[in-house]
Amino acid sequence: MTDEARATAWRWDRGGDGVWTLWFDQPGRALNVLDRGALDGLDERLAEVEADASVHGVLIRSAKPSGFCAGTDLHLFGEASSAEVEAYVRRGLDVLDRLMRLGPATAAVVHGACLGGGLELALACRHRIALASSVPLQLGTPEARLGLIPGLGAIEHLPRLIAPKDALDLLLYGNPIGFLQARSQGVVGRLVSADEPHRLVETLAAEAPAERPFLMEDWRDELAFARAKLDQHSNDFPEAQAAILRIIEIDLAEGPEAAREATVPLLVELATSEASRDAVADFFERPER
Repeated sequence: MTDEARATAWRWDRGGDGVWTLWFDQPGRALNVLDRGALDGLDERLAEVEADASVHGVLIRSAKPSGFCAGTDLHLFGEASSAEVEAYVRRGLDVLDRLMRLGPATAAVVHGACLGGGLELALACRHRIALASSVPLQLGTPEARLGLIPGLGAIEHLPRLIAPKDALDLLLYGNPIGFLQARSQGVVGRLVSADEPHRLVETLAAEAPAERPFLMEDWRDELAFARAKLDQHSNDFPEAQAAILRIIEIDLAEGPEAAREATVPLLVELATSEASRDAVADFFERPER
């Protein structure tokens, strides 16, 4: 992506009330994807927020009618070398960590497709708000269906946000959920219509959702049940599902930093495997796309 395209993928609406809206709108795409250029552009915008003490809230929204963000650029995983995949994942983790540490309150306003890296972008914000839209919300982590694993934080965030079974279902099977299920599980908060901007600002002033306890005593049985279920009814990529469970176990034993470090080489290995690259190629050949 050129410097110009990277810059125009993100644009500010700087409100006079100290609340800035960051619009994600990649040129030439029907849906946003969180590729390297988008990550670099986001990093630049976050630096602008850090440099301006007048900002006390940031809303991240998509200007695409079709959705928030479809995920990472799968072309990368279909073609890149191990070093390129690792560089992308580490860059993504660094940028989303910066978003999580941002001083002003943050909220992702999601609609339509909010998948994979798009969901991980939303999870890096303190709040997630569903926007009423003619395009139904589709929220999920479909990576395991392509022989991949979520690499930008979902494996660490979801278990601390929603119930163990719900987190495992999202991570292991990749089936997206709609607003009602996402709301009941706690992935998103309120539903807001486009003509209620004041409610978006109200959300920024609210307390962030409480983090769930993440303890082995709560997860031991769920992990054992998940393994038994996968032994009987695994998908086409059991290595990816096993890697997700392994990362959760590392997180429980050693913490999120260790889990993150374990995620990078596991994702690189899976992404450069023949099975995953064939699955990504098949994905791009599907007529329904």
